[in-house]
This record gives sequence, structure tokens and C-alpha cells, in this order.
Amino acid sequence: MLGAVSRPDGGRRVIPVRVLLLAGVILTALAAANQAYAPGSGPVSQNRPPIQTHLYALERAAIYMQPFAALGGAIASLGDNLLVVTPRGRIALIDATGGVAYLDGRVPMNELQLETHEINDNPTFNSARFRVADILLQENAPDNFALFVSHHYFTGDCMRFRLSATVLRRDGAQYRIAPSWRTVFDAEPCLGFELPNNPFGGHQAGGRMLPDGPEHLLVIIGDHGRDGLGGRAPAPILPVSPDSHLGKLVRINIATGAAEILTMGHRNPQGLARDRDGNLWATEHGPAAGDELNLLEPGGHYGWPYASYGIYNRGRVIAHIPETEFWRAGGHDGYARPAFAWVPAIAPSNLIVNDPQSFPLWKDDLLIATLKGNAIFRVRRHGRQVQYVERIAIGYRIRDIASMPDGRIALLMDESQVHFLSRSTRYCTQDARQWRNIYSVLCESYTDTDAAADDGATAMPGTPGAGRATEPARTAIPDAAGHPGRQLFNLRCSVCHNLNVAEHQVGPHLADVVGRRAGSVDGYRFSAALESLQLTWTKDALEQFLANPQEFAPGSAMSAGVSKDEAGVIADYLDRIQADADH
Repeated sequence: MLGAVSRPDGGRRVIPVRVLLLAGVILTALAAANQAYAPGSGPVSQNRPPIQTHLYALERAAIYMQPFAALGGAIASLGDNLLVVTPRGRIALIDATGGVAYLDGRVPMNELQLETHEINDNPTFNSARFRVADILLQENAPDNFALFVSHHYFTGDCMRFRLSATVLRRDGAQYRIAPSWRTVFDAEPCLGFELPNNPFGGHQAGGRMLPDGPEHLLVIIGDHGRDGLGGRAPAPILPVSPDSHLGKLVRINIATGAAEILTMGHRNPQGLARDRDGNLWATEHGPAAGDELNLLEPGGHYGWPYASYGIYNRGRVIAHIPETEFWRAGGHDGYARPAFAWVPAIAPSNLIVNDPQSFPLWKDDLLIATLKGNAIFRVRRHGRQVQYVERIAIGYRIRDIASMPDGRIALLMDESQVHFLSRSTRYCTQDARQWRNIYSVLCESYTDTDAAADDGATAMPGTPGAGRATEPARTAIPDAAGHPGRQLFNLRCSVCHNLNVAEHQVGPHLADVVGRRAGSVDGYRFSAALESLQLTWTKDALEQFLANPQEFAPGSAMSAGVSKDEAGVIADYLDRIQADADH
């Protein structure tokens, strides 16, 4: 069976009924979900295994939002809340409990006229590239904020890249968006649709903003594909044209909209941040690899489309390089070089400068979110010089990243999710507070015992949070849930083992390991080294095995252990689980 819907041109488009039925199911589910999107009653956070990095373990919680209609969108902290603007301009607030509330009003993009325009029937037009690029909040007064949004706007004839502003007010427990929006700035030119030679390159919009004093803001704008390459119209080359704002870092007067071009030669700059020394850092997509981290200087020319460490797919050289100078391909001669570049591509999005109060071992590091990389890249630098880069796997396309006042790191995913990262709680022992142990910084206790009643142990003097941490109390722990070994087990052991007697993972379950004969449990085949052990597991035996499995049972499949200190805490946790089960 087939159904039909009207087309804007008066024709009929035939759609299979099964598609209509599926759409109905989805819309019904969304309508039901929408009823639950009230402050404090939104989707429940789902905790996931800690993410181990070089210097920290990170806890993660995920908030699921209504599905996005395109790619893009942005986030900004609003006290303990997170403001989210979706790719098509819906505005939501995630409160401290994880509740999601959609606010009245949305970004003025003229989306409805675009949806009914004949351009949508052209296969070279990709409407998913029509999007919100970034948001910026500035506090005008208590409970009163200016909200700036960079986004596309369809005029009916061409596509604008625009900055709009409105007011966000707090009214008691509610936030409200003022219904009136003001156009702050329109980038030139307005992009026409000379298809197929000039398709809409909205995915190269860039659009990140930063405040620049009380009267100005900065916005870095992508070239929207108007670079004269790949069969597109050769002139003008907008990233370097003085008559164009595309491919430029622009300083805008908020009151008048007057614009000053500060840098040029940018392709698709999706991140912009200022460090504590006032340096401006920007991330940028190359054509195929050659993604860049740039240190921006007024008057700088950053090379595109004349120079890039990347090339096009299938080895095509950038068209603006003469055949006699192909040796320049994959280089950056003659233009401002990036501080760092990635080959292969990671598709960097936004970046932030780390908050040293929450992550002191990452002091002033740059945290770069990525799309293709599905990760955060932590950039250690010394002033203006990059020292090293660490990849922190997240597993999703990260569209935006923001710091929260309480120390969490918020991530906006293309998969219609928001994740919050926080520093994983570490157990505290006396050894952990020695200078040689990195976890002595902001070491946290797993008990509520007052430090004064705990042998006077405190955190290292002079470190953030000094005096908060305490030595674990030498009294019985009422149950295993608050035991420090729980975090350690999740961090060190849960990749291979679980505590569910009903199933095994890569390794056997450990729910009743204390009191169990070594190398013997139903449904799991052990190595010969463990099967040959003639012992029953005790807490002490487990501690020895976990600290050095090859010394305890030569030939065991477990090749590497944990520190002696960690082994003792994990063994005590497993023993406590068994003791709780026995009672």
C-alpha cells in the first residue's frame, strides 16, 4: 500500500505506508517524551565506566535529548544549568539534576520557508548543513543575560550567515527567552544557489564566538566552500577577499554591527578560545587531513586555500598551487603555520582552556573536542608552544565542549546527547598523599568521617582542596557500596570481570571469589596456571595475586597487576562483598 503527500509545487509525492506508520510511531514517542521534559524530571543520567587518561580517571553521565534534525548546535554554562541550542534553533535547559526543559521561542532562521522552497528538491542541496553554529551568554545584570547566536538565515533568495541576539531572563525558578530578536551582524556575501557549481557549504560555517570587552565580540567564520576549488566558481576566492567576511576572524561592535577583519585564510574553523595570557587559539578543518590548531595574531594570513598540510582525497593537489610548484603540496610555506596539525584528520570542533581548580594536573591545557576523532585531545603547552597531545577516547562525535562552574566538563554530541565528565573519586591512603603519587592532588575520602577524628590526616599543603581529604576511617564500613574498592574495581577490573554470578566476561565473575577454590567456577575455563593452584582464595591471597599475578601464578593469563596499595583495597572490597552476602 502507498500513501501520498502534497509537494510545494502542487504535485504528489508517493510514500510507502510502512514509512508513514514508522513516522507515526516516532512522533508518538517524541510527543510522550516531550511531556516529561520539565525541570527536574527529564531523562535520567546513565553512569558509565570511568575513562582512564594519563593523569586522571573520568566519570561520565549521559543525558538523552529529543533527536536533532540536523548537525550542529551549541552549549553554554548558565550557573549550575547548561543551556543547549539545537542545530535548528530550539532552546533547552539541562538543570543540575539532569532534567531537560525546552523553553518557549527559538532562533529566527526562517526554516519553514526553506523547507517549502524548490531548492529542497535539488539533490545537490544538503539541508542538514543549515544550522546553528554557536551560542554566547553575557550577563547584563543579575538574572538577565544577553544571548548571542551565530546561525544560518534563509532570506528566500540566498543564505546568510548571521549573528542574532535576544535576552534570557530568570523569573523565579524559570528561565524565559524574550520573543524579540535583533540582528547584530550579517556576513557578506549572502550565498546564492548557483547549483551545482556552488552548493551550499554550511558544514564549513565555523561560527565560534568569544566576548572581546563589553562592547565587542569575536566570531570566526568558515569559507562555506567558496574557495574556488573542486569545480566551484574560481572567483572570487572568498577566504582571502577583502570584500568578504567568510574565512575570517571578525571583531564586531555589538551595538552597531560594524565589523573589522582581524585574520584571514581560514577554511572551517570550529573552535575559538582565549587562554589566561590573552592568546587566541582556534581549531580548523583541513581538506583531507591537515587539521590545525592555530595561534591567532591580528593581520595573520593562515594560508587557505593556497597552503595546507592536507590534500584532497585521492591525492588531488590544491588547485591554486601551480604545476611547477607541486613540491608545495602538503606544506605551509609563506603563510602563518599552525601551532600543531593532525595527519590523518580528527575533525576538531570547539576547544576550551582547562579549569585548574577542578583538574589541577591539567592546568591551562587545551581540551579539543573532535567529530571524526570521537575523542577529546588534551594539548599540553608551555605558553605558546605545544609540548604533547593526548587522545581521550569518548566514542561519540563531539560538537561542542564547555566548562561548568562546579568543575564538570559538558559535551554536546551529534547523537542528540549531552555528556558530563567529572574527575573520578580516588581512594585515600597515606601512601596516596606522598609527593611521588599524582593522586595526592585533591585526594578524596570514601567515608564521611571528620578529618579530626582520623589521625589528623589531610591533603598535601598548598594544593587545591587541602584539608578536605581524610585517611579512611579504621572502623568497620557498614556496607560495600561506599567502599573505595568499588571505584578501583570499576577502573581496573571491570573491563574483564563483573560481580554478576549469572555470567562471565573475558575473565570469570568475582562475586564470590573469597572462599572459592582457585581455578574453579562453573562455566569458565581457567588457565593451567590457576587450575594447578592448590588453594582457596582469601583476602591476603587475592592481594598478592592482584599485585603480581605472574609471581603468584606463573603462566597466568593475567599478565600485569595493579599497585600493592590498590591490590589491598580491591581485595578488601571483594572480601567485604562476600561478607555482606554471607550475612
